Amino acid sequence: MDLTQIPLFAEMAKRLQWLTARQNVISENVANANTPGYTTGDVKPLDFAKLLSGQQTPLQLATTDAAHLRTPAGADSGATGEFQRTDTGTPVSLEQQMMLLSQTASDFNFTTALYQKQIALIKDAIGHG
Repeated sequence: MDLTQIPLFAEMAKRLQWLTARQNVISENVANANTPGYTTGDVKPLDFAKLLSGQQTPLQLATTDAAHLRTPAGADSGATGEFQRTDTGTPVSLEQQMMLLSQTASDFNFTTALYQKQIALIKDAIGHG
């Protein structure tokens, strides 16, 4: 079973990739804290609310039976591509960067725990739990 074909798992994987990209930008900010003229950067946030409201590419329901509900034609599991780095234009504050790093680590732990719970639910559903 390819879990990336399930929209929920695809979105969680995208979130984990975004968090990894953000951690990389934060580490660059910290590494350049003493560089004259360096300003902090961040990664453009994922907007899950826009995704759900249909302003971005909507999630598609998986259909394996003719009786299943279908999503509108042309819908797919979401946009792909690189995450956009943004420049905040502010000097590096190590305290702020450490707070961002802590929040990123917390979000990463939450998402991986959610991922593990979903795997456990699937295992229970197929009788392997």
